[in-house]
Amino acid sequence: MEPQEKILKSSLELFFKYGIKRVTMDDIAKELGMSKKTIYQFYKEKDDLINQLCEVEMLKQEKIFQEVLVQSMDPIHEIILISNNLKQMMQHINPVFFEDLQKFHPNAFKQIQKFKEECAYKDILRNIKKGKEEGYYQADIDDEFVARYRMSQMDMLMFGNYFSYEKISFTQSHQLLLDMFVYGICTLKGHRLINEYKNIHEPE
Repeated sequence: MEPQEKILKSSLELFFKYGIKRVTMDDIAKELGMSKKTIYQFYKEKDDLINQLCEVEMLKQEKIFQEVLVQSMDPIHEIILISNNLKQMMQHINPVFFEDLQKFHPNAFKQIQKFKEECAYKDILRNIKKGKEEGYYQADIDDEFVARYRMSQMDMLMFGNYFSYEKISFTQSHQLLLDMFVYGICTLKGHRLINEYKNIHEPE
């Protein structure tokens, strides 16, 4: 692994674990066993590191969305695969990471907002349209409104101050919001397919 990749990987792990504000460039250098001078050869300051880190991660997420689309068997399956990916990531994230990003790193925050608009929103909108066509989602729902509603759920989870995550974890909160969303827009056919993927057996 190249030094620049090592720096990004270790930095991301520290930021996810402790939040961005609490982690210094000294902490990163210590974690890597290298000098700050070496880090500054690639990143002129902490904010520059955060910006480049977000750029790399957003490209990774875009690639994951593309791979999931190829792997999925239907719109419901696509949502479940995306959800599983998000859950794996969220298990390692301290929610304060997103608070710090929004408060102290506006350029990186803008990158995430751009990704959500140009990639995530369009993918959700496509999924909803396809789900309606195949009879898994209710035919009378407004595509754009529902897609925006799902995006607002993610904003509320990552950047809102609505949850303390003391009684219910960050990952569990994500799953609950997703379930409320997808069950809410599903037809009976879609509901049954979700249960099939989840191995849930409900009485008729």
